Amino acid sequence: MKKLILITTISLILFSCISVVEVQETKNKPSPPPHAPAHGVRAKYQYRYYPSLGIYYDINRGIYFYIESGVWKSSQNPPINFKVGVQDFIVIDLDTDKPYKYYNQHKKQYPPQSNSQHNNPKKPKK
Repeated sequence: MKKLILITTISLILFSCISVVEVQETKNKPSPPPHAPAHGVRAKYQYRYYPSLGIYYDINRGIYFYIESGVWKSSQNPPINFKVGVQDFIVIDLDTDKPYKYYNQHKKQYPPQSNSQHNNPKKPKK
């Protein structure tokens, strides 16, 4: 009788451990590496990029990113030369809090244009 109780107790302990492991595995699904976008995952940061000035504005945090004396700066106030039309921007979704890392790519992809061509800002894939 003691052996039966002991075997039952050990079996219950083992089965309870197995079920905990299964639950943990479903909660901790591996995520893609930082350089690979996950399918169906939204970007964490949304910016307005002003091609005529090369300035980014983080819509959610209210921060401007701009080059000053060859160095990228950030501020809650726009730089002094910030004079553009209301629609003179491109909305860009990124997964980084440093949009200027993609500045050279954005500069080529969205060259400065006249205000009339920016009246319908595009929302790019990246």
